[in-house]
Amino acid sequence: MSWQRDCIQRLRACQHEDGGWSYQPRSEPCAEPTALACLALVADETYAANRGLRWLQSQQQADGGVPVRANFAQPRWATALACLAWNSSSTVNRTEYSENKKAATEWLLRNEGKPFKSNPALYGHDTRLKGWSWVDGTHSWIEPTAYAILALRAAGLVDHPRTREGVTLLLDRAMSHGGWNYGNSKMFGSELRPFPAQTGMVVAALAGEPRPDCVDDAIEFLHRELPRVRTPFSLSWGLIGAAAWDARPDAADSWLAECAERVAQKPSQPLFDALLLLADAQMCPFLVVQKEAAIGT
Repeated sequence: MSWQRDCIQRLRACQHEDGGWSYQPRSEPCAEPTALACLALVADETYAANRGLRWLQSQQQADGGVPVRANFAQPRWATALACLAWNSSSTVNRTEYSENKKAATEWLLRNEGKPFKSNPALYGHDTRLKGWSWVDGTHSWIEPTAYAILALRAAGLVDHPRTREGVTLLLDRAMSHGGWNYGNSKMFGSELRPFPAQTGMVVAALAGEPRPDCVDDAIEFLHRELPRVRTPFSLSWGLIGAAAWDARPDAADSWLAECAERVAQKPSQPLFDALLLLADAQMCPFLVVQKEAAIGT
């Protein structure tokens, strides 16, 4: 049996009765693993994916935001991932989640990271750019900004001012030697380290933009770093980003198989299974959603 089928079976087996997925066995469902599991399963397990989409629907708040965990008011950065899942092109009833997508998109457009006065001696980026944050009322970070751009692109809002500012923010925070960190490029004048996962997220979010030099630098970084990466979060996002620019390494299949074998030896973690399946798609799965949403399918 292939590792892909093993991942699908584990996702099916550990789905909660209410339709969501959790980070760890015997814990409560959360929005991130549920949204990514839905994206990973829509092509193979439509019934399971729709149960997950309905769980996300049940968690959406009146203003459109989706909290990371049931019965939590904050944080709501997972709204972007829920929006991507509702936009998944293989959903059987494509109108069922239209109001959820609309409300989530409007929430993303309203939500902003907190800007503050720039201080080049302390920070290496333009702190006046808003982007998106982990928690309402705080400064922007790379991951929630990349997720939001992916969701807004999927909603056909690539030219919206919020999307454009988000793209500007990501470009502004590129490391000079290639890649992206969690939030800053420099602190106190010293450049920080890039990471494969965050670099992959950003280059996926930038796919479709005119190709800047920092994307070429980032892909070179991923090609150097990924051969020795076997953690599922970093390897999967790194490959998703590389594939978004048609730069998926030739050895990616063997890396994923090795990583999946290691994951299978531990208690099931739906987030990892979902990401491995998404990284196996030979091209960025989020771009399929964006492309088909853009042409009105």
